[in-house]
Amino acid sequence: MSLGSAATIKSELIMKKFLRAYLLPIAVFITGASVLVVEVVAVRVLSPYYGNTMYTVSSVISVILLALSFGYYAGGKLADRFPSLKWFFGIIFISGLTLLLFHFLGAGLLPYVSLTLSNATGPLVSAILLFLLPAVLLGTLSPYAVKLQSVYAPKQGVGSVAGNIFFWSTLGSITGSLLAGFVLIPHFGITQILIATGIVLSLLGLLPLLVAGIAKKYWRMSLFGLGIMLAVTMLGLPATNSNIVYTKDGMYEKITIYDGKQNGRPVRFFQQDHSHSGAMFLDSSDPTDLVYGYTHYYGLYNLFTPRVDNALVIGGGAYSIPKALLHELPQATVDVSEIEPSLHAIAKQYFNLQETPRLHNYAQDGRRLLRDSPDKYDLIFSDVYYSFYSVPAHFTTQEFFRVAKDGLRENGVFIASMIGDLSRRQPSLIMSEIKTFRSVFPNSYFFAVESPSKTLSQNIIFVGYNSDNKVTINDAALDDHPYRLIRSLPDQQLDLNRFDLSPYPVLTDNFSPVDYMTAAVLQRTFNERGALRGSEMLALIDQQLRYGPRYLGAWGHKKTQQFLQAEMQAITEETTVQSWRHKGKDGKTYELMNIIGRLYPEKERRIVLAAHYDSKQYADKDKKRPGLPVPGANDSASGVAVLVEVARALARSPEGLDIGVDFVFFDGEEGDEPVGRGYEAWQPLGSTYFAEHLPDLYGTTKPELAVVLDMVCGKNARIYKEKSSMEAAGKQADAFWQIGRQAASGIFRDSTGQVVRDDHTSLNKAGIPSFLVIDYNYSAFHTTGDTIDKCSTATLESVSQTVAAYVTSLQ
Repeated sequence: MSLGSAATIKSELIMKKFLRAYLLPIAVFITGASVLVVEVVAVRVLSPYYGNTMYTVSSVISVILLALSFGYYAGGKLADRFPSLKWFFGIIFISGLTLLLFHFLGAGLLPYVSLTLSNATGPLVSAILLFLLPAVLLGTLSPYAVKLQSVYAPKQGVGSVAGNIFFWSTLGSITGSLLAGFVLIPHFGITQILIATGIVLSLLGLLPLLVAGIAKKYWRMSLFGLGIMLAVTMLGLPATNSNIVYTKDGMYEKITIYDGKQNGRPVRFFQQDHSHSGAMFLDSSDPTDLVYGYTHYYGLYNLFTPRVDNALVIGGGAYSIPKALLHELPQATVDVSEIEPSLHAIAKQYFNLQETPRLHNYAQDGRRLLRDSPDKYDLIFSDVYYSFYSVPAHFTTQEFFRVAKDGLRENGVFIASMIGDLSRRQPSLIMSEIKTFRSVFPNSYFFAVESPSKTLSQNIIFVGYNSDNKVTINDAALDDHPYRLIRSLPDQQLDLNRFDLSPYPVLTDNFSPVDYMTAAVLQRTFNERGALRGSEMLALIDQQLRYGPRYLGAWGHKKTQQFLQAEMQAITEETTVQSWRHKGKDGKTYELMNIIGRLYPEKERRIVLAAHYDSKQYADKDKKRPGLPVPGANDSASGVAVLVEVARALARSPEGLDIGVDFVFFDGEEGDEPVGRGYEAWQPLGSTYFAEHLPDLYGTTKPELAVVLDMVCGKNARIYKEKSSMEAAGKQADAFWQIGRQAASGIFRDSTGQVVRDDHTSLNKAGIPSFLVIDYNYSAFHTTGDTIDKCSTATLESVSQTVAAYVTSLQ
C-alpha cells in the first residue's frame, strides 16, 4: 500500500467520524437557513415590480413549497441511486451557483418581464422563473442527508436519523427567517444578501469535497466557475445613477433618494421601492411649497377646524406635511407615526426637517398608535398609500376609520389621501373605500385631486368631520377664501349622485381583499388603451339597471335624473335642465326633465348628441309577461352610456373642438301609453318639449345637426341607415356611416332600412337635420329580456368611436 493510499483512507475515516457527529446536521442547518433567507428576500425582490401584496407573498411561499416538494421526491430517488458525499455536496455547490445565476438573470429580466404581466399573475410567474430551480436543489438535501446518515451510522434507526436531520433543517429554517427579517434586511441590501447566500452555499458544497479529496482534481475548475458567476452577477448589478444621493434597503422597502426636475424646477425625490412617496423643491425654503398636488390637501383643516393645537400625521415619508403644519401652526404640536424607523433621520439629513420639541416621532404603526394613545387630535392626516403597489389593508377598513374617529376631538377632522379610479367597473377599491368611510363618518366629503371626471387612477381625498355641522363646499364665500386650494374645491368635489355604491362591499378587518381589488384596477389601467372603453360603458349600463325600472314616476327614473345631472356637471362646462310637468293618460302628473350638458358653450356652431334615459313601463312585445317593466339595457341605458363616455372623451381631448356639442338626455321617449294600446298616438315627450322650446336654449340660431342614439349595445348588432333620417339628413348620415364602416363594417351596414319613429322625429319637424343610429332588429325589443347579457362591449366601442370621430370631423 502506498503512502498516498494510506493518507486517503485515513482522511476518509476522519471524515466518516466527523460526518456521523457534525457535518450533515451542519449542512442541513445552513441549507435550511438559506431556503428561508431566499424565501423572505424573494418577496422584497419582487415587490418593486408587483407590489408588496398578498399575491407576491402567496406566490413566493407557494413556489418555495412546490420546489421543496419536488426536491424531497427527487432527493430521495437520487440518494438511493447515488448515496455519496460527492453527489450531496455537489448539489449544494450547484445550488449556490444557480442562485447567483438566477439573481443575475432576474436583475436584467424583471424590469421587462413585469411590464407584460399583471399584478396578480406576475409574482407567480417571476417567482417560478427565479427561485424554483435553486429551491428544488436545496430541497433534495434533507432526504439525501437522511440516506447518508443511515449509511454512515447504520446502528441508528431510520426514524431517529430522519428526526435528527429534519430537526436541524427546520431549526435552520427558523434561524434563516429570523436572521433575514431582524438582521440581514435592516442592515444589508437585497443584492448583497442573495450574493452572500449564493457564496455560502457554493463554499459549503465545495470545501468538504476538497478536504475529502473527492474533488481535488476539479478544485481549480470549481473555483474558476464560482469566480465567473460572481463576476457576472456583479456586472449584472444596475449601474449607479449619478443623481442618486441615498439608497438603502429599509425595514420594509428599498429607500432611494435622488435629485431631478419637475415642471422645470429642481426637486429631490423620495422613493420607496418603485413608489414615489415624497419630494421637496430644492429651490425653495418654504415648507408649504409642496411638490405633489395631493399633499396640499392637508390645508383643508382651514375649512373645517381652523384652530389646530395638536395634529397627527400617519405616514411620514419625506415629512413634507409635518413640516408644513409646523410652519403654519406655531402653537401646535405634531405627532408623526412612521413605521419605517430610518425615515425620521433621513428626513432631517436630506429633506430639511428641523429638530423641534413640537414634533414627536413614533416609529410604530399608525393604527396601533391611535388605538393606544390617550390623546385626542384636532387634525389627523393619513398618508399611508404610496401607490397601488403598496396599500396596507388594515388602513382601509371600517375598524380603522372608527379608531381614527375616536381619536378626534369634537369638531376635529380626519383627512386621508387614497389612491383609486372612478370607474364603475367592479371590483373597485375606491368605491368600497367611500362606502366604508361613509359608514363611519356620515359627515364626509370627497375630492378628486386631478379631476372628478377622470376614470383612471388618481389621488382621492377623504374628509371626515367629527361634527354634525355640514360644510357647504359650493358656498360662494369660498371664492374669497385666502387658501387657494379651498377656492378650487367646488371643481374637485365628488358628487356621489354619480355613483351607485350598493354592489361594493364594506371593508372590514375580517374582509378586506385589497390586493385583489388593486390588481383588477392595475390590470384595466395598463391593459386598456384609448378613451372609449366598452367595459366602462357596460358598467354604466349596469349602474342604470341597478336603479330599477326608469319609466315615469318610478324610483329608478328619479335616480337616473340625479345621476345624469351630477355626471354632466362633472364632465361638461355647462349643465342645463329643462323641467316641466306632464299629465299622463292615467290621470297622474309627472315631473319630466331633459338634461343637457354643453361642451364649448361659447361656440355659435352647435350640434346635438342625444339619447333617451327613460325605460318602457310595460313589456308589450313580451308574450308571456306583457305587464312587467322592461329592464332597458339596450333600449334606454345603452345610448346614455355611450353619450356619457363620448362626452368624457371629448371634454378631455387636448386638441379641442371648433364646434359646440350639446349632450341631450331626453325624458319620456317611451311616452305614457297604457299597456295594450297601439302606437298611433305615441309621442316622444322629452324631444317634443325640447323642440318646442328651442329659442330658450339657442335663441334664433338652431343647432345645425342632431345625432340620436337608441339601442346601440346589442350583440351581433346590425345598424342600417334609417329611412326618415336619410330624407332629412342624408348627407350627414352618409358621412357618419362612412366613418362607422371604417371602424366596424360588420355593424354599420351601407343600406337604408325601414322608417323608425324616435326622438329624431321631433327634431326633424323642428327644422334640425337629424338622423337616428339604432339597431331596430334587436330581438329583445320591449321585452323583459332586454338585459345586460344582450350587450356587447365591442358594439359599444364601435358606436362610441364612430360618434367621437364624426364630431371631430365637423371642424
